[in-house]
Amino acid sequence: MNHWYYYDLQGNKKGPVDWDTLRQLAKNRKIFPNTQVVTPDGQTKSALKVDGLDFSTASTPPNAQPRTSVNDILESFRTTDFKKEILPVNAHNAVVILKDPTFWVVLMLGALPLAIASFNHLAVGLYGLYFFFAFVWGGILRGLVLKTTGNLVLPIMAFFLTGIVGIFLLRVFHQCLPPFYLTMPEHSNPIIQLFGFIFQTGLWEEFCKIMPVILYLIWKREHAQPMMMVLIGVFSGLGFAAFENVDYAVVHGIMGGLENIDTALGNILSAENDEEFQGAIETAAVATFLHNSSIMIMALLRAVSCTFGHAIWTGIFSYYLVCALNSRKQWAVFCCLGLAVPMVLHGIYNWFCKLQPGYATFVVAISFFLFYVYLSKLRRQIE
Repeated sequence: MNHWYYYDLQGNKKGPVDWDTLRQLAKNRKIFPNTQVVTPDGQTKSALKVDGLDFSTASTPPNAQPRTSVNDILESFRTTDFKKEILPVNAHNAVVILKDPTFWVVLMLGALPLAIASFNHLAVGLYGLYFFFAFVWGGILRGLVLKTTGNLVLPIMAFFLTGIVGIFLLRVFHQCLPPFYLTMPEHSNPIIQLFGFIFQTGLWEEFCKIMPVILYLIWKREHAQPMMMVLIGVFSGLGFAAFENVDYAVVHGIMGGLENIDTALGNILSAENDEEFQGAIETAAVATFLHNSSIMIMALLRAVSCTFGHAIWTGIFSYYLVCALNSRKQWAVFCCLGLAVPMVLHGIYNWFCKLQPGYATFVVAISFFLFYVYLSKLRRQIE
């Protein structure tokens, strides 16, 4: 018997079939003029070039699926290698995938927050999630904005140095400042609020965040690398934001919730009749709902936008220190600008967040625009 073979639309080799069956397949539009067939002598050619096959009625497009019967469907299930189709993994593609940085980055973005949230300990969950968002921003700013492949050892050290030591020293220093100065951001007068946010919050927080960059300058002196200075500043800002966010979540979230509970219990216990009792319960429910809503918004806002802002402002300060390092005559001017520009942006951002958070969007946009322009200028100077 002469054995013929042919390839279906998926590229699978079918057969063997005899000559009469092959002709019947062509007649029934199971194979088409461009179908590849293997002749009994081993040659592979298109069916159109095989003498004796009639395609005069084969009007079905070459890329169309032929009609299938129930037996064809059952046969396809029987002959399919489900293990290969469901888990097409071999030693080669497994190594390629595991060495692909994109695979690990996307996997971490999608899976790591779930792993962090699985911990029952509140402190672990808060630190883990805020650190996660901080390092996501660190990767984005390092790879897409700074476009540097510098070593991350010093930036990560700056992250924890500012977050742990810097914030601790800032609190100690605050205890030495007069109360009226510290409470200016909470004043009822908006002008005094703005002054307090700029010359109290912005001033001392920006000075705190720039310390790792100054330490790097003292260590390296004239051998300091400009882009490394900016990268250290960015990660220092991220570390400050991550640790500060945890404090806000505890103080304004948990402690604020406990105060609401204490107030609600006091109102309920002091109720003298059913009407006052019902009113106290309704008031407590509304207060709880509003508090939880504000906490959710605050947590997301501080994890994303506030973290980004802190990194950008410290990056701007670091840029001006690079300018000061490269300029002997204007170094004092650049140092003052390095503190003044992020201090003002930081202060106005906080002021807008207190008045109307939507306005703070423009401050973030302006801050990032300036930072991007500064980086472009710095790259041209380096080149």
